[in-house]
Parts: sequence; structure tokens; C-alpha cells
Amino acid sequence: MTVKIKKSNVGICSLSDLFALLTDSQPHNGYVNVYRGHPDKTYKLRPSLFRKKEHRRVEKNILRELISIQPKEFRDDKTVFEQLVRMQHYGLPTRLLDLTYNPLVGLYFSCLKNNNKDEQEENDGELLRFTVRKSSIKYFDSDTVSCVANLSSLTGRERDEIRAFSDSKELNGSDVGMRLLHFIKAEKAYFLPKIELSDLKSVFAVRPKQTNQRILAQQGGFFIFGLTSSLEDLNTFGIKIARMKVPASAKQKLLDELDSININASTLFPEIESAAKYIMSKIPTTDETDEKTD
Repeated sequence: MTVKIKKSNVGICSLSDLFALLTDSQPHNGYVNVYRGHPDKTYKLRPSLFRKKEHRRVEKNILRELISIQPKEFRDDKTVFEQLVRMQHYGLPTRLLDLTYNPLVGLYFSCLKNNNKDEQEENDGELLRFTVRKSSIKYFDSDTVSCVANLSSLTGRERDEIRAFSDSKELNGSDVGMRLLHFIKAEKAYFLPKIELSDLKSVFAVRPKQTNQRILAQQGGFFIFGLTSSLEDLNTFGIKIARMKVPASAKQKLLDELDSININASTLFPEIESAAKYIMSKIPTTDETDEKTD
């Protein structure tokens, strides 16, 4: 099944605009909406790992290097997926793409400033709504998620071998299939040698453990990507996408409105460094130093 994209011609210039769009786009029974915000509407739906070829080649080394340096940070993680979530938290490239169940959080991220210093003007942002079947959403301990996450334990050449297979039987009878099974069984000893090739070539929405402060604050979730490097406008994963423009001229107004209902950097990034940065951003600046004391 190919899922078509839906684009909204109406720009979101205020919270009332967003609420009106949400009222008109309630999901049908058995489906749920999740969201993501892009500060630049030209951004592709692509995990950080797949934005640079050199990252893909050394994926398994990035994870192992971080664990070797900070083993205590990973001591409570039982699966590779949980390790990937922690890597994502610290800004390392992974095969995960952040989502939120709260459209206000998605809107906040669509209103952020562009990080591209080469841009002379602020670009329009975009709020993306993904409609997915509830039954297709995986949980952090899903067998399917273990299969896809453990692709990160293979080399790039091994993943290319898997891409060339025509069916699951060929995969499970191969050396690389047995190697992938070895990594899966390390976290799930009961797992049988029945890896589905179609799962490894898919994109899945995943509900993580709500133990991370940032995930809790952002009502977060993830898309996990297997051998697919991007989520295209036309996809066969059962994911319906709607795009809503956030004009550059409306970004600051929207951020102010979101701040008035306590959606800001301090609440969405609860680490003390983020809270301190948010507090300082609210202090008016002047050109002259006020030497008077209270």
C-alpha cells in the first residue's frame, strides 16, 4: 500500500490556527496522530545517521566508543534500542527520528531558528503530522524493534548484503543473517531464527520507556529506520503524512504564545543547563552596564 502525502495550504500563524487544524484532522478509530517540527520546511525526513555517508560506515563503532567511554550511562540499558535512545539524547548520529504525541511540542520545534549560518534570511518552518495505525506502533521491548535496532551492530558491507537478499529464507540461511541473530539473541535468548526481511527494510513508530526526563517533557517517541534511509512523501509503510507551513514571519509570535502556556526551552529540555539558558534569554539586554546595586 502506498500512502500519499497531504499538504496544507494554510499557514500556522497563531495557536488558534493550529487548534482549528487539529479540530479538522481527528484520526479515525484505530489510528493515532504523532508530530514533528522542522525549522526549515526543506528538511528531509531522514535520521541523523543517514545524513553523512561516513557516519553510516562507522555506525557500530560510534555506539561502542561511547559505551567504552561512559559505561555508567548505559548500565541500565537492556537493549540496543535503549542504547540508541541514549545516543540520540546526547546528539550522536543514530537511525532514530524524534517524534512527539503533543502537536504544541512539534510546533515549538518548527519555530526555532535555522542552524544554517549561510542562510541570510529565516526560512519557513513546517509542522508534520503522521497518522499511523495504533496496532503498528511498536514498544521498546518489541522483537521487531530488536531486529531493526541491531542492524547498528553490523558493518556497512553486511547491511549491503542484506539489502541484496530477495526473501527472509535467504536472509536466515546466510552468514550475515546468523550474525544478526547472534546480536538479537544477546538481548532476547528466546528469539528464533526467523528474522523478517521486510521488517529490516521498514520504518516503525516506537514508544520508548518514559524514563528519560526529556522524553517525558516532550511526550516523545521515535521512528526507527532499518535499511531505509529516509521517509519519502510516497511510502509503503502505512504512514500518512500531512505538512503544515509555519511562516518565518510568524515564528516569534508563535514562540511567545507557546511560552505563555509553558511550552519553552526550560520545560522541553529539563536539564539545568537548558533551564539556565532559558532564564538568561528572558533578561533584557542593554548597551550600557548598570553599575547601581540594589
